[in-house]
Amino acid sequence: MTAVAILDRVTLPADEARPWLDRMRNTYAPGAEQRGMHLRGTWSGHVGADAVEVCVLWELPDVAAFWTMRAAALADPSVAAWWDATDALALDRHRRVYEADALS
Repeated sequence: MTAVAILDRVTLPADEARPWLDRMRNTYAPGAEQRGMHLRGTWSGHVGADAVEVCVLWELPDVAAFWTMRAAALADPSVAAWWDATDALALDRHRRVYEADALS
């Protein structure tokens, strides 16, 4: 089976990065795990004097699991509420979905 990686990149005011990451781990991640996402790791780095980019890497076992997760996320109002709250705080946000060896 082909693995799927989801990379969330969220740029936040520097003083909000750690609290956001703590909330992500305590609030968003448990539901994401229930939807089949596995948290592989988090990274952060300053991208300006007052801004930090947080990178969150998730993994799913295959494309079918991705679509199952996506349907579950759309049906769960707490997911939309999480991202709405993030967007109210974030300076920038991107999510990319990658399939392992998609081009080989």
